[in-house]
Amino acid sequence: MDYQRLLQGILDIGEAMLMSGAENFRIDDSLYRICKSYGFVKYDVFVIPSNIQITVETPDGEILTQIRHIESTDTNFDRLDYLNNLCRYVCQNKPDDKELREKYLEVMRRPQQKPYTKYFAAVMGGTGFAVFFGCNFADAIVAVIVSLMIVIVGGWLSRREENLMIYNLILSFLSEVIIIESVRMGLGSHPERIMIGIVMLLETIITTVISLIAGIAAGILGSKLALLLLLRLLHIPAVLGFYVSLKGIVICMVMFGGIFLLILFLNLAKIRLNRPVELLHGNNTGEKEPKAKWLMALIGFVCLGIGYYLAITTESPISAISIFLLAVILVMAGTYLLFTAGSIVILKFLRRRKKFYYKTGNFISISGMLYRMKQNAVGLASICILSTGVLLMISMTVSIYFGMNDIMVNRYPYDTDLSITSVSEEECQTAIDAFEKAISDNAVPVDKKAEEIYLTIISHFDNGQIQIAEPNTLRDSASVLTLSLVRQSEYEKLTGTDPALQDGKILAWASNIFEKSDSLTVNDSVFSVKKWLDNSPLTCGRDIVYRNAVFVVTDSDFEKFDKMRTEMYKNTSATPAGQDLTVHLGLDITGSDETKIAYGTPVLDAIKALQDNGQLSDNSWITSGIRAQEYDSYYADNGSLLFIGIFLGSLFLLGTAMIIYYKQISEGYEDQNRFEIMQKVGLSHREVKSSIRRQILMVFFLPLLMAMLHISMAFPLIRRMLLLFGMTNTKLFIGCTAGTVLIFAMVYGLIYIMTAKSYYHIVERK
Repeated sequence: MDYQRLLQGILDIGEAMLMSGAENFRIDDSLYRICKSYGFVKYDVFVIPSNIQITVETPDGEILTQIRHIESTDTNFDRLDYLNNLCRYVCQNKPDDKELREKYLEVMRRPQQKPYTKYFAAVMGGTGFAVFFGCNFADAIVAVIVSLMIVIVGGWLSRREENLMIYNLILSFLSEVIIIESVRMGLGSHPERIMIGIVMLLETIITTVISLIAGIAAGILGSKLALLLLLRLLHIPAVLGFYVSLKGIVICMVMFGGIFLLILFLNLAKIRLNRPVELLHGNNTGEKEPKAKWLMALIGFVCLGIGYYLAITTESPISAISIFLLAVILVMAGTYLLFTAGSIVILKFLRRRKKFYYKTGNFISISGMLYRMKQNAVGLASICILSTGVLLMISMTVSIYFGMNDIMVNRYPYDTDLSITSVSEEECQTAIDAFEKAISDNAVPVDKKAEEIYLTIISHFDNGQIQIAEPNTLRDSASVLTLSLVRQSEYEKLTGTDPALQDGKILAWASNIFEKSDSLTVNDSVFSVKKWLDNSPLTCGRDIVYRNAVFVVTDSDFEKFDKMRTEMYKNTSATPAGQDLTVHLGLDITGSDETKIAYGTPVLDAIKALQDNGQLSDNSWITSGIRAQEYDSYYADNGSLLFIGIFLGSLFLLGTAMIIYYKQISEGYEDQNRFEIMQKVGLSHREVKSSIRRQILMVFFLPLLMAMLHISMAFPLIRRMLLLFGMTNTKLFIGCTAGTVLIFAMVYGLIYIMTAKSYYHIVERK
């Protein structure tokens, strides 16, 4: 196959599409697909309105580049439709260069659409827009004339003027001249609507183009910085390179193009429903004084109170997940209701306090806020919700990331840590023997080790009583109790202390959930507590999600507990009595992380070999890990989580700043005349600044203070949710939250300073 001619044929298709009015991204995508279908190793397509460049690497390793200059473009949707069909045919059938040329010439030799077809389409389009704007029959005739002019003159001008801005400027000028002259001669009666529509269309187009160009450029640069940050958080070496995702650019253009079209149609609908003179004088109408809606304010307080109550009183980390969404909905509803209704109630209350209200600064700020609160309330509530989202996301993700050591220690109490569950006493001893042999054979530099055998029973704790129940009956996660039982002989081996227990007497430890009474009831059996232990005799088995308790019992009572568990679990696929033990093996190794991994690996392999060799029961399972080795997976999981938190937090912060800044600037222009009048009647510059400061302080810092209140109330709920991630360091979470709030407040204050300065310069009379 002649790849040079093939590449030439592909360029012919691209040139014809561009000259027929196809978008650059459509041409880019079509040519990419064609190059891919022909099996080129590498291919790069660059399309601009005046140039197409394609560089490919053939299967033989030859690099080919061809450039095609486009002198002029037009609009021919009929030909473009056939060219699109040709692209699909080429991708499916992969014709050779000769067949490709023939198919291309078939499309190009098709007879052109008749001129009257274009004219008819222009007439229908112009008439349709005229009707949409509410114009009469005479206006529709003017629209028809303008549309025909654009088609005829535009076709002639496109072949002589390549500058798109000049092209649009000339057509816009001619359109306005025709509209004005037609109305002057009595042919049209609503020139303003036609002009407004044209202005809005041009404004939207210009805004769209500028926003897309600037946004895509900033996005390309920002994506590289975000990628470097992500790789840093994941502890992955960063390889510097630059790549532009054409697919991402296309998706961005399509999405934002749709948004701008929606904005355009909404604005056009406003023009359709309002007279232009009303739009010109819209700023002078002012806001009516809102009514104090006590019922809505009360509902807002109730929603907020219920949300706070749920956040404070939820004890179980499992329940916290489901409660969190409900609490968020209630707090959001309460926030919006309080800002929309409660703020009006508070402002009217302040207005009734004559001594406070009839002060220059207070009078201006409160009266201004009162009459504007109807439109300000939703914005302030949105700022509050966004600020809360920023603080929550960043504080949680930062806490999880920097709480890495605590989380890893909770998961793996020892450098090399493993637990074997659902085994018998003999299998436990087999595992211990293999553990000791592996340490000896590999000459492991042992710093500390643990060998613990215990029985775990999931039970229910309520009103001072423990009930061993079937797993499917434990509906309330807040009452779930993880009960670990240790034989007194095992306790003596672990601690070197003889408990000297008799049947019915126990040593007990619990995680701040029991009243330290002299006896405990388990099912129908009563056990006397000989002593409450200050610390758990086990170094593992601590469930950070549920409540925990450890009982040291006699051999006879141990068997009694095991039989109770078996009896309660009889309807489930439970392990028989005596075969549901857990053996925990832990090993701290002296040396660096590499040393700990090197010595810990053969020890784990030796234990896992027991299961592979059938020396452990089929129901048993092993949970193991080398702490130093697990850090990489931790960074992969939580580093990405932190990145998402930072990204979304930054996005929310940007949204908050934009809402606040542009809201105050727009209101500054609205207040300009009001403050000018006040200065004319004697209001000093100092009083103007003081009034502005009060007003902006209310607008700015009320959402921030509300967001801080939300964070403080949500703290207990978030702390319990973090337990699911293994995060138990409450002090770290407090520090991260306080630091996040402080940094956010500093950024918030910076925005305030900028806004207050700009607002003052707008309203101040020079």
